[in-house]
Amino acid sequence: MQVGTLFGKYRLDRPLTVDVSGEVWAAFDTVTFRHVVVRALPPDASEDDEFCDRFEREAGVAANIRNPHVVPIHDFGQIGNRLFLATPTTQGTNLRTILATTGPMEISRAVGVVEQLASALEAVRAAGLVEQEVSSANVVVQDGGLIQLTDVGLPMILGAASGVYGLTCVLYECLTGEVFPTSAIPTPPVGMAAVIARGTAVDPARRYRTAGELAAAARLAAPPPQPAADTTPATPPIVRNRRLVVAGLALAAIIAAAIVGGVIIGSGAASPDVAVPMPSSSAAGPASPSSSPTAMTNPTAAEQVPPVQEPPPTQAPVAEAPVREEVPPSPTPAPQSPPIAPLPAPPPAASAPQVLPCYPGYEHTPPPDGPCLPPGSPPANAPAPVPAPAPAPAPAPQVLPCYPGYEHTPPPDGPCWAPAGP
Repeated sequence: MQVGTLFGKYRLDRPLTVDVSGEVWAAFDTVTFRHVVVRALPPDASEDDEFCDRFEREAGVAANIRNPHVVPIHDFGQIGNRLFLATPTTQGTNLRTILATTGPMEISRAVGVVEQLASALEAVRAAGLVEQEVSSANVVVQDGGLIQLTDVGLPMILGAASGVYGLTCVLYECLTGEVFPTSAIPTPPVGMAAVIARGTAVDPARRYRTAGELAAAARLAAPPPQPAADTTPATPPIVRNRRLVVAGLALAAIIAAAIVGGVIIGSGAASPDVAVPMPSSSAAGPASPSSSPTAMTNPTAAEQVPPVQEPPPTQAPVAEAPVREEVPPSPTPAPQSPPIAPLPAPPPAASAPQVLPCYPGYEHTPPPDGPCLPPGSPPANAPAPVPAPAPAPAPAPQVLPCYPGYEHTPPPDGPCWAPAGP
């Protein structure tokens, strides 16, 4: 067989592999116009009539298998002195080549390969093929991770691994990177040694009964996958509690009161002859007779500032500004001026009550300090709507009088009839 020659209807484009089981070529079907893979068995295989009959029977059964993990068969038969199988091309890599290049697999990935191959073997057995060779050499790993079993329908070569035993050998090779059995005998991962020992037991009766049972045991023995670290940052709270809002407003009020107290104290300390007036129980009362003469004779603007009113009970308590002690007069005698009567302090202005904000979606009704209601709601103290007046009763129909000699029967508005006789 040579490149470019025709093998029946197949044009041989390039060789893929050559081994004891025959030649594998990438070919082109000149009838159906599609690319295929042709496996041609050795010439001496066609000389054995029993082998030819077995090939025809098993290839015909395999051509009817429909399983995603089994490479389907497009065509089979004999051309010249060569038996052949034609299958579709696959965009993947041989499992043995992958293991030789990258080394052993992770346990979870190796178990996944075995589970997919077990599905293929179960489909082959259900179709009627009892023995099917399984090795890393006839397993293809597609680019998307799909595992497919090839050479289904070819009679087994003497001494090849099949069934549960062959699938266990594939599991061992995936975990260690070595073909089973090997002289080095690498130790399989913890938990898998017992599974491999049972799957390759010398006595077939001690092995797993089916490929699916082997796959389930391997999955159970595999360590659980480690959860990935959660790198999601903590989400900050979006909705604020109303207590936090109230506490923030109270803190702002305390800071404002402290600033006002500091301004008052600073303005009083600018003159050594002025003493800060002590808080009085009556904000509008006259100055106490025990006040300093100097303060009485030299009133300043600081004395006329009304004292800070206490906040209403609904507000958070405001810290009082510290009272500055009276500054002793300077030892140097200051010139005395004639006494001047102090001006009465203006009445304190009533402090406006603090209005707390409403929850989102509500507003003061009426503004600015009404109850918090949804937009469009009537005010809480709005007068009740005046009920519509009841409709006036319809006037009674007018009853016309009867002709003379007749009367309404029955009265007062019945039909007009002659009165009945005695």
